[in-house]
Amino acid sequence: MNLNVKANPCFREVDRSTKRYIVMKGSAGSGKSVDTAQNYILRLMKDKGRNLVCVRKSHITNRDSTYAELTGAVYRMFGDKAERYWKMTTSPLSLECRANGNRIIFRGMNDDKQREKLKSITFQKGKLTDVWCEEATELTQADVEIIDDRLRGELPPGQFYQLRMTFNPVNKNHWIKKVYFDRYDPDVLTHHSTYLGNRFIDEAYHRRME
Repeated sequence: MNLNVKANPCFREVDRSTKRYIVMKGSAGSGKSVDTAQNYILRLMKDKGRNLVCVRKSHITNRDSTYAELTGAVYRMFGDKAERYWKMTTSPLSLECRANGNRIIFRGMNDDKQREKLKSITFQKGKLTDVWCEEATELTQADVEIIDDRLRGELPPGQFYQLRMTFNPVNKNHWIKKVYFDRYDPDVLTHHSTYLGNRFIDEAYHRRME
């Protein structure tokens, strides 16, 4: 299996980390979402029993963000052989690794009904081990705590729970800054990226950002 994997060195630390919280702020063009999607595809193919839920405040926005990034990563890696390795469906949105049954599903947090659906997530194989909160600044602290509570229970040796948040910087009073950036927590890895660390952007985009 020849994988077409392109990675930016600036994300090496976050992709290797097993800390519970990965908090990634980055400007447009930094490559954080592309890297996150690629990392999840590789992780779920490698580690049997892992499952991922992708969360946006509004469920419908997953289609053009997290789902598009993840399926895009699959096609970049495998080209016309993508369907051999991953089953990808749009109704409902989901991806399933054909080799081990690991799954990726998508949820919103827009109202109490959607929050309750997230609380009842189960998987036929393995457990919910990974959460990707894209545009995490849209979420409230209570939203994230509901998600965080789902990551519990004994795991096989070598496995870990992880919640990754990706977002563009907003304002200095946002709760994410206060909870994750303004105090030390051994379970948290924070990361800041810009377009300058993305070696895959084209020259015209680089000039635009400058």
